Amino acid sequence: MQHFSLLETYILPRRGIFINSAQPTPNVMIRGMAINQNILDPTGTYAMRRCAAGLMSNEMSPSRQWFKLKPALFERENAPSDAVAWFEEVEARMTTIMGRSNFYQEAAQMFEDLVTFGTAPVIIYEDDVDLIRCYTPCPGEYMVSSSSANRVEVLARLFIMTVSAIVEMFGLENCPPEVQSQWYDKGGALEVERLVCHIIEPNMPISTPGMEGEDAGVVPGGFAWREAYWCWGLNSEFPMSLAGFHDQPHIVPRWAVTSNDAYGRSVGMDVLPDILQLQVESSRKAEAIEKMVRPPMLASVDMKNEPSSILPGKITYVQALSPEKGMRPAYTVNPEIRELMEDIKEIQVRIQTGFFSDLFAMLEQVGRQMTAYEVAARNQEKLQVLGPVVERLQNECLAPVVKRIFRIMERKGVLPPLPPSLHGVPLGIEYVGILALAQKAAKTASLERFAEIMGQMGQTDPTVSDLWDKDAWTAEYAGDLFISKSILRDPKVVAVIRAQRAKQMQAQQALGAAGAASQIGKNMSDIDVGGGMNAVQAMTGLGGATPAGSA
Repeated sequence: MQHFSLLETYILPRRGIFINSAQPTPNVMIRGMAINQNILDPTGTYAMRRCAAGLMSNEMSPSRQWFKLKPALFERENAPSDAVAWFEEVEARMTTIMGRSNFYQEAAQMFEDLVTFGTAPVIIYEDDVDLIRCYTPCPGEYMVSSSSANRVEVLARLFIMTVSAIVEMFGLENCPPEVQSQWYDKGGALEVERLVCHIIEPNMPISTPGMEGEDAGVVPGGFAWREAYWCWGLNSEFPMSLAGFHDQPHIVPRWAVTSNDAYGRSVGMDVLPDILQLQVESSRKAEAIEKMVRPPMLASVDMKNEPSSILPGKITYVQALSPEKGMRPAYTVNPEIRELMEDIKEIQVRIQTGFFSDLFAMLEQVGRQMTAYEVAARNQEKLQVLGPVVERLQNECLAPVVKRIFRIMERKGVLPPLPPSLHGVPLGIEYVGILALAQKAAKTASLERFAEIMGQMGQTDPTVSDLWDKDAWTAEYAGDLFISKSILRDPKVVAVIRAQRAKQMQAQQALGAAGAASQIGKNMSDIDVGGGMNAVQAMTGLGGATPAGSA
């Protein structure tokens, strides 16, 4: 909690409003007050925002497709055409649902929490209006717990709600007697704040085997997860809400994990020492400049009760102006701030580098000036550092999000009918974000290098190309770049096109042979071999002058 407090204070001061206290404190009326005045140089905050925005735009961009569905046991390009059409339709519907709901707004906050605090839970509920509704708990109000497999399964929260909001959300009949009484009082009582507890956990019994009621606490209905709400510190026989979920309703992505700790470690923790140093040196720089502009002053004793001023344009009157009288600086201040400024710039660069600002600036050029392979080649070291983060994001964030939304769509009946070719086929997910493409650039670079070498060798030895299956190479290359199968022709269509091309080539060759024979004949007919005959007549014995003595 202390570490979270420092991260909040110096990087994201307007996010974790409960971190500086042991628990959320209701009815303190802090809204509208200045939250934080400790940041003198906001380089860390700006760099954090750049890193969070870079991760989101390159992994979960709202403006481009970042995932594709496929059969789990084989590649998508090998799937039947009706299956590919079904995948594309489902992807289009999921993208529309994400865009129309608050999913991407909450995702942006999730990435800021992830970069700063290392842990960023999000709850995805079913919604009657937008189909899904997302909530991002505030750092300091939640607690997470992981299983023996180090999967975060339990999410508990302690947060503040007004009496009117509690009644609206849970219904008056489900509220504790104290809340019901305040509701009936109306007026200002409706705005009184209460602490509300919330927990999401596996739907397991809370009693031990052998005890009476071994299924105590289990939400009936065959649910895998349960959720409960109750008011903190208020007596109530039942929780205000008890519900079940068939699939996990929350995700908890983490930047990095140490051992079996449920909470993640963040890049914000890595750069925090530099951020703290930057604030100290920025304060010293401002103090040095102020001493030059407004130095401490000395004044003669006889001016103690006389009006005086050091403001521009003001006049201070003294009886006798001399070195011993009047006012003068206490000491001459000429601080050497050039070295301080250079050190501040170095710290700022370290902070920006720690938040991968240079890498994300480079990734912004992908698709306009550079390929993913060029990005990987120029930033291989940084991509290697981000590699585990990208893999963890895919496992703890991207995949659970897609699965959760897919299951909600399935229950709501908004999925298109499943084609026969996909009956009984498990589905998988592949990621087509810029970072995912950059991670796969090494394989596509090998394919490109192979094609280049084969082309060079084929110029001197055409038989080398006999070893190269260009159709398989094209399919493999398109798959690694996540190119839509609709761009590539069906193999049957390709066979028809090639057969037609072969017939055309045969016809052209036949016409070429006939034309060559005709040209040879014409040339021979122009050759005079004597006796009034040309070469053709001499060869065939036809035509020419009549022999002497003939009738």
